[in-house]
This record gives sequence, structure tokens and C-alpha cells, in this order.
Amino acid sequence: MHWYKGNLHTHSSGLESKGPASPTNIVRWYKDHGYEFLAITDHNVFSPVESTDLVMIRGEEVGRAMANGGTVHVNGFGISRTVDFVDAGDVVSTMQASVDAVLDAGGIACLNHPNFRWGFNHEQIARVTGPLLMEVYNGGGLSKNNDGDSNRPSCEEIWDKVLTAGIQIYGIAADDAHIYDEFLPERANPGRGWVYVRASELTEESVLDALSTGEFYASTGVTLLELSTSLDSISLTIEPIGNQLFTTRFIGKDGIVLSEGSGLQASYTIQGDEGYLRARVLSSSGAKAWIQPLFL
Repeated sequence: MHWYKGNLHTHSSGLESKGPASPTNIVRWYKDHGYEFLAITDHNVFSPVESTDLVMIRGEEVGRAMANGGTVHVNGFGISRTVDFVDAGDVVSTMQASVDAVLDAGGIACLNHPNFRWGFNHEQIARVTGPLLMEVYNGGGLSKNNDGDSNRPSCEEIWDKVLTAGIQIYGIAADDAHIYDEFLPERANPGRGWVYVRASELTEESVLDALSTGEFYASTGVTLLELSTSLDSISLTIEPIGNQLFTTRFIGKDGIVLSEGSGLQASYTIQGDEGYLRARVLSSSGAKAWIQPLFL
């Protein structure tokens, strides 16, 4: 089994484009920066991109602003055709329609940037069936509100509330990149969030299998050398980066921190009453990694 790095939320300016956001230039950027697979997920357009440089994951971002002002965006991975957006009148119904359409097209559904325009929270997610993934981090600029605000939970807190409700959903980090020639904090640039999948080979099928079974972790700059999960324990080893310090938190039901430690190694022995168990690694640089939950 090997770890493979990829981004699952990327936008181009269309297959005919020759500019910075052309599919050819986008693939080249990710290849040059150590990625091994990529999903180009243009809005409401299914444009399969072929490449010999990266394994391409067929994708599309389904969604647009709704008539009532709500915002629902759902990524479909591994789809076989264009998925049409349906405005079903309210957030939950529209989200369900998008997820159902992705599944009908043979794909995996991911709920994107819940705090973008404060589109939806754990209560709406809990009423939708079928999504396997949600974004706990979106690198598409400050408007994605990953950290929430004084009145609204962060994307990670939304994830914990969904998990606490007994819904098994995996968390990803992604770029949501649109801009490839001007790099600023407020711009939607590449290289901010990604996943490492664990698979025996690098193919679209193996990547999709890893995503659907939680055989991956999400990151904004923390890399794991080892990750072992079982019904007895979770243990991990972090790749050192310069003088950075690392803190690992093991988290259970209601987002409660069950254990916290510093250093390059961390482990937790499962007691059986945690409800679920996941881990988050935080670097002193601000980078993070999220390990997928085990339901106990």
C-alpha cells in the first residue's frame, strides 16, 4: 500500500482555453508540485480531461445560487456524464437532489464549503442521505469561512456535529482553485488543501475506492510517515519539517478532546465508549492534518 497525493476541487477556464487556467496548464502546475492525481470540477460542466502526467478523477461541481438566495454546491467524483443542477426550492431538498443526481451518474458525492455564504450547517446535512464526503477545509479564499465566526461553527465543528448524529461522512481538504497566475491570501489559488489516499496502485478506481472507504487523510501541510488504525487503537508518525512543533488531538463524540500530546508520534487506545474517534494534527506553522473517523 502506498500514499498518493491529490486535489479534488479545481476549476479551469474550459477545454478550449489557452490561458493560465487551461486544463493543460493546471495539470502541469499540480504535477510540478508533487501531486499524483487531480479532479477538475468545473461548475455544472462535465469535461473529462485526459493526461499522461496525472491520474485524472472525472468530476463536476453541481450547484449555483438558488432563487431564494441559498447556496448549495456538491462535487461529484467518478461520474459518467453531466449532472444537471436542480433548484428544489430549499437548501435541504436542493442538496438531496444534487446528491441523488451524482449517485445516479455513478459518482461519489461531496458537500462543498458549508460556510460559503453560510450555505448550510450540520442540521441540514443530517437531513440528507447519500453523501460520503464533506469539505472540512476549502482553500478558495477568505470567503469560504473555514473557521466560522462568533455565531457560527467552523467547518470542522460542523463535521463533528454530523458525526455525533451518527452519520458516517469523511472529511476532505481541497483547493477550490480558480486563479493560477496571481497568488494572494484572498484569491482562490492552488496548493492549499489536499488528500493523501492509501492504495495498492495509482488509478482512478483505486483513488475512488480509498475515498469511499475512508482510506485517506486530509492535509494543509502536515504529512504522515505512518498511520495505523484498528478497532483497538490509532497511531501515527509525523514527518518532521524544520523546527515546526506538532500537537495531535484525538477527538470523540460531541467534538470532545479525549487526548492531546506533542511530538512526532501519537497514539490512542480505544476504550469503546467514544462514539467515534478521529484525530487532528496541528503544526506550529498553522498547517493541519485530519484523520478519518472510526465509528465504534
